[in-house]
Amino acid sequence: MHTALALVGPYTAPALAFTGDPAETEDVVWWIVVVGFAYAVALAWATWCRRNGGSAEISFGWTGFKVACHSR
Repeated sequence: MHTALALVGPYTAPALAFTGDPAETEDVVWWIVVVGFAYAVALAWATWCRRNGGSAEISFGWTGFKVACHSR
């Protein structure tokens, strides 16, 4: 049994369907940077609390990160 593959024309790469403005993703990138920085500050505060003999508790809500330092 013989098979044949016929190409109609030269191959062209498929076009992307997204036609929106790529600059819209900039807000998302800044949001990730801000939240990452806030989390790093919360971890630093929790580390300071533990180094001083406390017990740190980090929670995240709509208002941001909250670090509670409970003494032992």
